[in-house]
Amino acid sequence: MASKKFDRITRTRKLTPQEAARDEEIRRKVQAEFPPADRAPLAGPRRLSEALRAAIRKSGKTVYQIGKEADVAPIVIARFLSGERDIRMATADRLADVLGLTLPTE
Repeated sequence: MASKKFDRITRTRKLTPQEAARDEEIRRKVQAEFPPADRAPLAGPRRLSEALRAAIRKSGKTVYQIGKEADVAPIVIARFLSGERDIRMATADRLADVLGLTLPTE
């Protein structure tokens, strides 16, 4: 599928007061129909990777110990902790098992 190419359009003059009022009215209507999402901060980590990193750090175990128990190379865990790389879900599952992490079920 070919991607569309969009040309940037810039104004060559200032808006007239009527044009500015029209733009403001359109902006108001759009915001009324599509209000901004509530960006209230959640308590605790918002992502699985953040939760896993926090659990590794709080565990009191070394990267080597966790890696040995989970059968994961310590360098993989170290790079994950530093944000240098991501891990596979299977690796995350093994780390979660070693750390005693579970997802809440309702």
